[in-house]
Amino acid sequence: MDTGMRLKYHRMKKRMSLEDLASGILLPKELKKIESGIKEPGLKELEALCKKLEISLAPKDNPVGKVLVKNFKSLLLHPQNKAKIMEQYADIHDHPLLHSDEETELEYGIQQIRYFIITGDLDSAEEKMKQIERFREFMNQEQFYLFHKYLGNYHYILLEHENALNTYLLAEKIAPRTVSSSELGDLYYSIGISASQCWEISRAKKYTEMALKIYQQEFVPKRIVECHINIAINERRIGNFKKAKEHFKHALTIGSKLDHEPLKFDTEYNYGYFYFQFQNFEAALMHIQNALVYKPYEYTSDILLAYCVMIKCHIELEDFESAKSLLNKGQSMIKEKNLSLETPSNILFKEVYVEFMSLYYFIDNKIELFEEQFLENLVPILRSHNRYFELGFFFSLLGNTYNRLNEFKKAAYAFKEANIAYKGLMTLNEEWEE
Repeated sequence: MDTGMRLKYHRMKKRMSLEDLASGILLPKELKKIESGIKEPGLKELEALCKKLEISLAPKDNPVGKVLVKNFKSLLLHPQNKAKIMEQYADIHDHPLLHSDEETELEYGIQQIRYFIITGDLDSAEEKMKQIERFREFMNQEQFYLFHKYLGNYHYILLEHENALNTYLLAEKIAPRTVSSSELGDLYYSIGISASQCWEISRAKKYTEMALKIYQQEFVPKRIVECHINIAINERRIGNFKKAKEHFKHALTIGSKLDHEPLKFDTEYNYGYFYFQFQNFEAALMHIQNALVYKPYEYTSDILLAYCVMIKCHIELEDFESAKSLLNKGQSMIKEKNLSLETPSNILFKEVYVEFMSLYYFIDNKIELFEEQFLENLVPILRSHNRYFELGFFFSLLGNTYNRLNEFKKAAYAFKEANIAYKGLMTLNEEWEE
């Protein structure tokens, strides 16, 4: 920062007005010219301004502070061990060299945003973003890029996927040429998974494949597995089951060698879901059961999600006893934790809970409750996520139920909706191919 920008930075940091800082030293309009770089201050004026701001006359060289931030930034780039990250943060947080020069302090503040997002402290992340937002004009190009990228991370963690995608794409536009390939890989992966959440399949595949190439060159196994999973999911969506299976296999092979249980759950679960949609229900059950080994009991949403897929497999296999057993397990967990739609929880739990209860009412032969839960609560959720396969599955269940009750008009409606859903899946495939 030049002299004027440096004075303005510290004035804003102390939340002083131009008039407050200029008072007794020079006219406010002269200070404004200095801060704008139009004129240089005299030595006496500079000394007086710096004394009032409690800063040195010139910026300090701070190689140690820069190394501290660089190491912290590297640790956050591919986070695997939250405890280790939190331990390092506790070690460096109060280090005076992180605040002894403006550039290091600003860089550290930007990295804190990502730290709070990774550790799940979203309130602190939001507060830090608002604080750093005030200093946008002082950022260099890389800091400006990182600020937007971490803003995209924040939107993504809040499930604001469209906002996240747009913010990541803006970050790509303003990324400096000096950005490392590891950093670019992380950005490409972020764009890929956001595009996947927004069902922008072509973009999701393109950017995830770009990220995968970088991670393979730099050998980042965790990210390699995550890229294979995301590519496989999007290949599955458009009916490219052969390619999807190849990528799931790669993910499973590499992931099984890593000491990362959440990743192992994701790999096994998604491979199982692939087989469910491919209608190989035995293989689906095997992989979903494998996935549950890696998910602790407190992760209710993920466990119920796995149960839902397994229950649907058992229904297709007409193994209703096994379906009932899983439903009872799920119900016991829900009752033990006193959970319901009214319980404060994340969106994922609420959506999974609605699907689980739909299956529960169906298996328990509570037809009116099943009909109400499915049509009023589950259908909007499935449609919002383009889950045409599940729509077809549940409408078929409803149609078969109406048939058993000799309500043939209702059955015709349900089967028609099932066909529309499956056509929606085919249309999605055709649109992508075009």
